[in-house]
Amino acid sequence: MAKDLFDRVADEARPPAVLGRYPGISDYTGDLLLDDLVNSGAWLDLELKRPYLALWVNDKEFDNPDWDDPIIGLTQRNVRKFAAMDPVVDLESLRGMKVYVIEPYIR
Repeated sequence: MAKDLFDRVADEARPPAVLGRYPGISDYTGDLLLDDLVNSGAWLDLELKRPYLALWVNDKEFDNPDWDDPIIGLTQRNVRKFAAMDPVVDLESLRGMKVYVIEPYIR
């Protein structure tokens, strides 16, 4: 069976990330994964980094986030930090990129 995008990102990041570290808060699994990647200074191949970041860039709330919400604010900062990490990704180049996720991610 093919792996979900989040599973592939967690497994292939260097250093690897732990996906589903906090199983009781599955609504924030993607946010926590991104935070782990940024905090560890993880390297991720462009083949995965671009579609992974495109999930956020193409979210309808990306351009008008609720900066007062601590999770949204942290995630918005992390998207930009992770994009600036090697290999660098221009977030604007991801606009309109279609990303196919095998299944809705719920842990």
